[in-house]
Amino acid sequence: MSDRLPLNQLMKDYAEGDYVYQEKLKDLQSRYRDLRRTRGDGNCFYRAFGFSYLEKLLDDKSDLPRFKEVIHQSKEDMVNLGFPQFTLEDFYDTVSFL
Repeated sequence: MSDRLPLNQLMKDYAEGDYVYQEKLKDLQSRYRDLRRTRGDGNCFYRAFGFSYLEKLLDDKSDLPRFKEVIHQSKEDMVNLGFPQFTLEDFYDTVSFL
């Protein structure tokens, strides 16, 4: 994930784009201030969603206990489904420090 970039960066990147695209960008600017770029590798939606959710948890910790429980349970579920535990450890260790 990139650092935050001003949303008008998209206007600059697609200045020669079609009218409909420009109008959609204006609509986005009316709702959001900035964006983050992510690698478009097929997992980009999940990476962006997860990153945004974790950012939200930093600002509002009210959902943090539930999130930790879901992560803990999902690790157990994945091991029960046959995933090797060692392949999950790095992710789990990182998230458990929240």
